[in-house]
Amino acid sequence: MIIGTTALVMSPQMAIGGANETAATMLFAIIFLFALIKAFLFIRRGNITLHREWMIRAFAIGLAVATIRPIVGAFFATRIFTHLTPRDFFGTAFWLGFTIHLIAAEIWINYTRRAVSIEERTGLARE
Repeated sequence: MIIGTTALVMSPQMAIGGANETAATMLFAIIFLFALIKAFLFIRRGNITLHREWMIRAFAIGLAVATIRPIVGAFFATRIFTHLTPRDFFGTAFWLGFTIHLIAAEIWINYTRRAVSIEERTGLARE
């Protein structure tokens, strides 16, 4: 929660990539915080299946920060051909890193999801 909140506070002030990077960071910080809250609420209800899915989403977004670095490196390596400045490509690198991880998380969740009832998946199961 501290990391997600910090991203929301610091993004507008410290973005190298301007509004593009700020938008990516803020959106995924909100999704990260939402995923953590959902995971917490589901584990409090005893719904381990949905807790697992929301934690995978949160973990993927948290891990995406490490993937953004090689993407930025690739953009730096191609600067001699494209003449892009860091301000031009930092936002794109953030969008790519976060989106790749979130898509990978959804693929993993769907691939490993056990056959469960609609009620359990939606959290509407009767106790």
